This record gives sequence, C-alpha cells and structure tokens, in this order.
Amino acid sequence: MADNARRLDGVENVRSGLAELLTACRHTVHMYTPHLDSRLYNDAHLIGTIRARVSDQPRLRFHLLLPPARVWRGGCPNLLNLAERLSTALLLQTLPTDEPRERPEFGEAFVIVDRRMLLHQPDPRAFQAELNLDGSVRAKELLDFFMAVWDKSLPDPELRRLML
Repeated sequence: MADNARRLDGVENVRSGLAELLTACRHTVHMYTPHLDSRLYNDAHLIGTIRARVSDQPRLRFHLLLPPARVWRGGCPNLLNLAERLSTALLLQTLPTDEPRERPEFGEAFVIVDRRMLLHQPDPRAFQAELNLDGSVRAKELLDFFMAVWDKSLPDPELRRLML
C-alpha cells in the first residue's frame, strides 16, 4: 500500500470512501467494475452524491465500464434510474463478450477521479479497498488500462431505450 493511501475494510468504509472520492471530483470519473454490488451502487446516499456532483458541475462526466445490464439492473434500480435521468453525464458501456480478459485488471474494480485520485478494489466482491486522494502512479496505470478497454467497449443494448 502506498504511503498516502488509506485502507478501507467493510461495506460502510468502502461506501464512505467512494462517497468521499466522488465528492472531491471536479471533472471526470472513470469507473471499472466486473461486479456491481447493490450495497454500493444502489445505496441512496451514494446515488445522491453522484446526482449532486452532476447538478453542481454540469460538465462533469462519469465513464462507467460495467457488466451487462441484465446482470445488475434488478439489484441496482437506483443507478439505472439515475443513468436514465442523467444520460449525458453518465456514460455507461460494457465490454464485448468476445474481449479477451488476460490481464489481472479485468477482475479488479476501481474508480479514478480527475485522472489522479483512486479507489481500488483488487477483488470487487470483497469489501476491501485502498483510497488515495493525493494522486498515485497506480491511478495512471489503471486509467491507461481503462482507456484501452473503453475504446473497445460498446453501449449496452439492454440500456438502449434509456438513451432515446
């Protein structure tokens, strides 16, 4: 763990760390997760934090690489509703099913804010994370990974009606 990173253990601590990270956002959020847990991504406070950030900063953009919506929409209706209401600020994409997932990062979850702040979960099903608000080399590495994957990602056909 980096010197300026905080270790977060448990659902409440990871949720609080994520809210802290999102509150600090000024420009962009890049989120990658192969697993959306409703205890985080259906939480009313966390969804409210995202809504407030977008309301306060209309140019703020959230780039979210998520599993297919059919996997998570039933457990995260608050996120789905927010994505429908803020479709120009929340850009949701999913990986093509034929994309090889050879790098270990494909199994991890992370949120990068303003290209430097990072919440990183090596195992997205375990509520353990590192939070770094001071900038980190790892944030840059994961952002490079994110951008390469984003370029191959597609809008989720299950969410197409949201964008109309």
